Amino acid sequence: MACRYLLLLIILCMTTSCWDRREMDDLALIMGSGIDLTDTGLVEVSYQIALPTGIPSAVSSGGGKKQVVIISAKGNDIQEALGRVQQQMSRSIYFGHREVFLIGENYARQGLNQLQDLFTRFPETRYNSFVLTAYGTTAKEILSASYPMELIPALAISKIQSSRQSFSVKFDKFLEAFSSPGTSPVTAAIRIIHKGTDRESVAIDRAAVYLDNHLSGFIPPEELELLRWWIGDPYRLGFTIQAEPEDKEYKGTISVKSSESSVHVRTKIIDDQPEAEVTFHAVVKVVSNNTRLNLIDDKIRKTVEQQFSNKLKLRIEGLLKLVQKEMKSDIFGLGEEIHIEHPAFWKRTKNSWSENFPEMTVNIKVDFQIEQLGKTQGRTYLKQ
Repeated sequence: MACRYLLLLIILCMTTSCWDRREMDDLALIMGSGIDLTDTGLVEVSYQIALPTGIPSAVSSGGGKKQVVIISAKGNDIQEALGRVQQQMSRSIYFGHREVFLIGENYARQGLNQLQDLFTRFPETRYNSFVLTAYGTTAKEILSASYPMELIPALAISKIQSSRQSFSVKFDKFLEAFSSPGTSPVTAAIRIIHKGTDRESVAIDRAAVYLDNHLSGFIPPEELELLRWWIGDPYRLGFTIQAEPEDKEYKGTISVKSSESSVHVRTKIIDDQPEAEVTFHAVVKVVSNNTRLNLIDDKIRKTVEQQFSNKLKLRIEGLLKLVQKEMKSDIFGLGEEIHIEHPAFWKRTKNSWSENFPEMTVNIKVDFQIEQLGKTQGRTYLKQ
């Protein structure tokens, strides 16, 4: 009996210690990371690492001191580059605080096979990080760019992505789209503005579209809101139209913000070919009326609603043509809709969906309703 108690005591002593702990002083806190392809075909991995004085706190702001350091290394593949990065560092890499992951444009165009394999195997991958694609630059340059309003630039990018004004995609959704034959991946696209000046910063005003695992192209800023509307991004949409010609007193524009918006997709199979009807619905309030039109009048309001519907329909059809015919990438998830509504057809065609989607007939409808005219109802100043 005494031997049993002794054995139990020894086991307890062995299991109560923190044998695998890692001290903060031994860790390099990665706030942002990125991957690029160099002109010579090498993979370059870059980390934005918070220095101890750069970590924001309630006590100090680290004013004036360098807050982050950028460390990068090149290799024939990702693993070799990662190993060479660690060789430069006195601390162990820790990804628990990583806010953003950036994909350089050149690397994205050559394909993400290595990247997918690494992050699906790597146990420390932080899947709630935001993933972005660099536009017209490299991931390393984005990580090295300053941002005047935040101590740590990666935190600034994360805060922009977290706001309702920004289109954003997290890593888990990005990888999930790669594994789904009915939906193609899409990320926000980030670029440097005012480069080389004291006003240097970043802007996230485009979307990067992928076909299979390659970057196919970018959606321009003016169509980004339409993309968010289509994919159901919870965001208050804003639109402006030229409702009448500009004159000396009025610009002739009306601006609205959505109170609610939705998209309804209906698919059908005709002569063994898929078709879709996509209806966009929006209830909006007027935020600016710089015209001679009095929207209190039902007839005038209906006319303006039809103007919005017609112009937005043309813009959505333009976005569809860009994505479907030029990029050939189903970022709208129409394949998933067919999968749900016509499983037998999908089973026969899912492996060739990337060839079928560009030829698919898609009809667009827009249902636009002005519900609120603002506190003043009509215009604040009616010229006689």
